[in-house]
Amino acid sequence: MVAEPLLSPDEEEEEEERKERLISPGLLEMEKRLGGGLPPASLTLIEGDPDAGKSVFTLQLVYGALKQGYRCAVFVSEATAREVLEQMDGFGMPLSDYYLLRRLALFDADFQGDRQRAEALLSRVLRYMAVCQDYELFVVDSITPLIFNFDEWYVLSFLAKCKELADMGRTIIVTLHSYAMNESLRLRANSIVDAHLRLRIEELGNQLVRTLEVVKVRGAVRTVDNTVSFTVEPGVGIKSVPITRAKA
Repeated sequence: MVAEPLLSPDEEEEEEERKERLISPGLLEMEKRLGGGLPPASLTLIEGDPDAGKSVFTLQLVYGALKQGYRCAVFVSEATAREVLEQMDGFGMPLSDYYLLRRLALFDADFQGDRQRAEALLSRVLRYMAVCQDYELFVVDSITPLIFNFDEWYVLSFLAKCKELADMGRTIIVTLHSYAMNESLRLRANSIVDAHLRLRIEELGNQLVRTLEVVKVRGAVRTVDNTVSFTVEPGVGIKSVPITRAKA
């Protein structure tokens, strides 16, 4: 057996810091599938079925990132800042203090409407992520309307520009609804991003459960089972469901 090379003290410190900066929803089963969490300086695509918990899961990642010391800017297209704060308070993940301390920023980013308005807003979002020094994690929830306003090339171009920013040190999460993607767009988007997560509602036995599929995470070791089932509960947020229980 060949012994693994020992890390120097500086390399060990760098590796420990990297682990500490991983973005995780704070649930052991999900952390296992994610290889510990989403890496910093990366682009993550989260897609989900309607009511599959896409926004709650994304905000739980934001909550975990805030606890890890990240400063986060979230562009919200499906709710107001007040609604986001009230929703997360109801799930036992209070964001209000981070918001008041300006460690969390919430921006309205409604991409619906005519193409010219959506394109101008998209340009402002990209420019903000490129020049902003106040925040480290940027979330765009969601870009679904862009797919109906623009062609696939434009959406892929947006993801490619986000990937360029990630390569420069930005950590970015982009969400969209699965129904807005065909398989060609999904495969091409998957080739651009560093991490790709998919949320579904599935029928297991007599139950409808939400399922997280980890399509890929840069640097994470692939596991035999890359899915985990979960529920979304008031006062708790996301809670893993053992597969044996889910099938019962």
